[in-house]
Amino acid sequence: ATRVESTRAGLAALGDGGGAPTHVLVHDGARPFASAALFVRVAEAARAHGAAVPVVPVVDTIKEVDDAGTRVVRTLARARLRAVQTPQGFRADWLGEALAAAAATGARGAPDFTDDAGLVEAAGHPVHTVLGEPENFKITGPLDLARAESVARALLDKNLRPA
Repeated sequence: ATRVESTRAGLAALGDGGGAPTHVLVHDGARPFASAALFVRVAEAARAHGAAVPVVPVVDTIKEVDDAGTRVVRTLARARLRAVQTPQGFRADWLGEALAAAAATGARGAPDFTDDAGLVEAAGHPVHTVLGEPENFKITGPLDLARAESVARALLDKNLRPA
C-alpha cells in the first residue's frame, strides 16, 4: 500500500541467506525510460559509497510555503537543488536498517519519506549522487503519459528503422 511497504517486501524477497546481495537497486516503475547506463552508474556509486541516487538540476525556482500553502516563507537556492530519480542504490543492510527504523517509529510510508534515500538518510547514512537523465522522467499524470507515449514512439521508430 505504501512505498516503504513495497521496498520492505522486495528486500525480504531477496532473503538473508548466503546468496543474498550486499547491495540493491530500487526502481520506480513510473520511470520506464531509465537507461542501462544509469543503472550501472548508480550500482557502481552504491558499491563505492554505500548509497547513491541519480539527480538532475532543478530548472524551476522553488519556494517554501507556510502550512496553509498560501504564503511564501522563503526561496530556496536553485543552484544547490536537485530532482532525485530512480533507480536508487543501497547497501542492503543499510536499507534494511532504515526500513526497520521507519517501522519502529510508525513511519510506514509517511509523506516525509517520498523515496528510499530519505529513509536511509534518516537512519544516518550518507547518500551520494550521480548524474541522472532528463529522459528518466516520472509518469504521474495525463501530460506525463502523453510525453511518455511520444518518447516511446520515437524510440520504437529509431530502433525499427534500418541503419
